[in-house]
Amino acid sequence: MSSMKKYLKLDLGCGNKPYKDYTGIDIGFYSNRIIQSDALSYLKKLKKSSVSHIYSRHYLEHSSPEQLLSILNEINRVAIVGAEIIIIVPHFSNPYFYSDPTHKTFFGVHTFSYFCEFSVLGRAVPKYSTIKGLNLTDVKINFLPRKKRILGVKLPFLCSFLNFFINLNVGLIERYERYFCYLFSIYEVEFIIKKALIK
Repeated sequence: MSSMKKYLKLDLGCGNKPYKDYTGIDIGFYSNRIIQSDALSYLKKLKKSSVSHIYSRHYLEHSSPEQLLSILNEINRVAIVGAEIIIIVPHFSNPYFYSDPTHKTFFGVHTFSYFCEFSVLGRAVPKYSTIKGLNLTDVKINFLPRKKRILGVKLPFLCSFLNFFINLNVGLIERYERYFCYLFSIYEVEFIIKKALIK
């Protein structure tokens, strides 16, 4: 891989503020750092192995399951070996997920285990949607302090503790989702995916 070659860094569904120094892709906004396009159409125009980083926060839940699979296949096609893909989506226990009528796809901590060849998570899932070359290397969950209350009292310290403690290892994350996510809802899930060499 030539060190002189410039690869793209993309923020899919960036809204009006792209992530870091990434180029934003959003159908509703346009600026010198944002390309006005839907993500799937834009990805299809790119050359194979032309992207080194992809970031997407609170965008993919607006895609149908079929669109999601198409987007992931295009991400896999355009990503270079070693590319970092960060996807952040609302968790299914987030009560605000249901408020937005444009939300079409639910996400739990195991969702991307169905799409990735390798998953850091322990629970085995069916592999009927596996995309060769994608490896799920980390999963994190996030609780928002302003949303956690008991009898009307805000509990920021509880949320900070949960953010720290539950994310110590993926086993705790899996157990929390299974047994406790409806007691204190998970706001969002962050998936870290790496593009591996396809054998």
